[in-house]
Amino acid sequence: MGIVRRGSRAFLLAGLMLGLIAGVAGSQPNREVDLVEVRGVIDPPTADYLRAQLRSAEERDAHALIVQLDTPGGLDSSMRDIIRDVAASSVPVVVWVAPRGARAASAGTFIAMAAHLVFMAEATEIGAASPVNLAGGSDDTLDKKVTNDAAAFIEELARTRGRNEEWARSAVTEAAAIGATEAEEIGVIDGKASSLRALLEALDGRTVALADAEAELDTWDPAQPGPNVAVNFKDMGPLQQLLHIVTDPEIAFLLLLIGFFGLIFELYNPGIGLAGILGGIALILAFYSLSVLPTNWAGVLLIALAVIFFLVDLHVAGLGVFTVGGLVALVVGGLILFSGAPDALRLSPWGIALGVAVSLLFFISVMTAALRVRLRRPITGEEGIVGEVGDAQTDIAPEGTVITKGTLWRARTMETGIAAGSKVKIMASEGLVLLVEPLHEKEDRPA
Repeated sequence: MGIVRRGSRAFLLAGLMLGLIAGVAGSQPNREVDLVEVRGVIDPPTADYLRAQLRSAEERDAHALIVQLDTPGGLDSSMRDIIRDVAASSVPVVVWVAPRGARAASAGTFIAMAAHLVFMAEATEIGAASPVNLAGGSDDTLDKKVTNDAAAFIEELARTRGRNEEWARSAVTEAAAIGATEAEEIGVIDGKASSLRALLEALDGRTVALADAEAELDTWDPAQPGPNVAVNFKDMGPLQQLLHIVTDPEIAFLLLLIGFFGLIFELYNPGIGLAGILGGIALILAFYSLSVLPTNWAGVLLIALAVIFFLVDLHVAGLGVFTVGGLVALVVGGLILFSGAPDALRLSPWGIALGVAVSLLFFISVMTAALRVRLRRPITGEEGIVGEVGDAQTDIAPEGTVITKGTLWRARTMETGIAAGSKVKIMASEGLVLLVEPLHEKEDRPA
């Protein structure tokens, strides 16, 4: 009997332990919700990233996919790729415009209208989804066709999700934009949530119509109270982040200039090839960006022409008429580089000003120094005259005549100018032209 009682107690104790373990396991979240942050311009890297995360959520049978959105807009093709996958998704897609101060403008408005559920944090906005003629110019017929197409598209998205169709159409035709409070009041969104915790609580019990079924969200446990799902925070990979960064218009503009400058410096001052390598990489990234962004290639040609003008003036007269022409070509090229694109995809005046400053700094300081080093090397074998002192017979600005050892020579200087009668030092020779610099008093003169 003692053995039986001891066995019964052991069995009871084991049962209690198993029940406790089961209770603890049952209290843990057994569903996963993926949270994907989309910030900045809607471009191909962003679209590829978001679509890949949606496929991953479907393969793992995630409970829902939350897209935390903050965008000024983006490319129509990328936007439609995202919407196409969201419409066919077997996982509920929730667009959450957050954090405070975020917006879902232009392409972001379309993506929000396509989502199964839309929530916004306080102090956020949605709207201003009017299409833009990327080709530039003005064509009333074309503009009307594009606007009507976009209006019909967003109106159908709103109708499918049971949202305010009239406002959705006005967001395209009238560039209407509203804040989170008004958007909730007129039925543009499903509610407000300023934190992830508040969002999960608001999602609980919502029923959404998927592509082939309906799904009820179970994201909150009122008994705790607290979330009863595990949230997986997803981030872009390093390559996706790099490609997303370089598709910024300012970054693309600067990469184009840096690429040109790196190759030019390498040609004028051959060394270990670092400048050439960096310039080549910058050019590759720049042309990738230009292939993605709505680029006006006339702007690219003007920027290349500006660089050529700067080079010509570097050889001829320092800062002269070619430099002015280069500055004009650079500014105009920057202005029309993304002309006709949405505001989020245009070069800002500050971006153009930075490009001009970088160009002037490069050619005035870096290239002038590199060219001096290069020209100081004897070019035609006239080594005997290099280092001699002569007299400027005429003003040298930048060309003139010099007499040395009783012989009259044509001369050129990289300085701002040398007055007639001044002493000069021969630094190098190019054929029958001497390259000279003014002789300073502290320099030793030959006997």
